[in-house]
Amino acid sequence: MPESESRDSAPPTERDNGDGRATAARRGSGAGEGEERAQSRRGQSASIAEAVAGEEETPGTREQRRAIQRLEPLFDGAMLLIYGVVGLLLLGVAVVALGYALATVPKNLSVGVPSAISALLSELLLVLIVVELLRTILNYIITHTASVRPFLTVAAISSVRRILSIGADLSLNEQKSREDFTRAMVELVAEGFVILVVAVSLYLFSRREGHG
Repeated sequence: MPESESRDSAPPTERDNGDGRATAARRGSGAGEGEERAQSRRGQSASIAEAVAGEEETPGTREQRRAIQRLEPLFDGAMLLIYGVVGLLLLGVAVVALGYALATVPKNLSVGVPSAISALLSELLLVLIVVELLRTILNYIITHTASVRPFLTVAAISSVRRILSIGADLSLNEQKSREDFTRAMVELVAEGFVILVVAVSLYLFSRREGHG
């Protein structure tokens, strides 16, 4: 009997087994090719990473890094020196402003007690603004970090100071024109809105720091 007839006459189970082994072989070869392609891509990525690392480690790049590392302490020292000088100047301004506020009390009392109190509060708030800026500089010198909180505080103090100034001007000058009175009211509303925004910002900063 011919060989082809013997194959055709083989049982269906044997033919199915043969087809399954052929399919498995083809799948195995396909998986092997996929692994080879993946290894090839990984090899290319590794070669690119090595090339980039080699470029970063060139002598010129290393020399630049060393030069920057040598210059960085000089820049830090110069910045600290500038901050220190500015801090000393602010301290002097605060002392002078406080002395001026106390020295003008007798003169303002001769005009009237409300005027003297308003002027003294305004000058003291100015001293607080300068002190807050000085505290910001000292915090940077000590911790090398800056924060927005002191500037928000300064904005709130400035708005309060302006509100006191407008209120004193309105109380002392009762014979104001309608236009001046309207302008003063608009400015009071604007300063109050600034204080509200600053208060909300400070609250949000406090919540963020608390969660952090």
